[in-house]
Amino acid sequence: MKKALFIYNPNAGKGLLKPKLSDIIDIIVKAGYEVVVYDNLCNSSKESLKRVEELTGKMITFYEGDVMDEVALKAMLEKEGVDAVIHCAALKAVGESVQKPLEYYRNNITGTLTLMDVMKQTGVKNIVFSSSATVYGSPEEMPITEECPNCLLYTSPSPRD
Repeated sequence: MKKALFIYNPNAGKGLLKPKLSDIIDIIVKAGYEVVVYDNLCNSSKESLKRVEELTGKMITFYEGDVMDEVALKAMLEKEGVDAVIHCAALKAVGESVQKPLEYYRNNITGTLTLMDVMKQTGVKNIVFSSSATVYGSPEEMPITEECPNCLLYTSPSPRD
């Protein structure tokens, strides 16, 4: 069976059952993948995994770890033989990012580069990177496209940095 690694976003809310996240895991399971979750639990709990298992009817393999821990990440990828990664581990709280910019840069840039380096080392070539649209403010139309007339009027300092 194919395996998909789901790296949870530690700053997006409490647990894996925020809107659409359990749906993502359910879609992965229905597509024939076994799900492996890698999460540092800084803003979630293992209890959330139990709820996702109840929703999907499948056991979920769990590893507690951080995307910046190259050794642990590599060991887990080698052990699990993951085929694809869904990376949702970027920090995205706008207010906190202003107060702790280096923490955000470390996690979002260094963490992603570490993950991609480990993926290369272990032969994992498929990745879905989940980002946030929180930097766009209040667009005049949805979905946000490249032609969005309001996209230069950021309400967040993130895109201006």
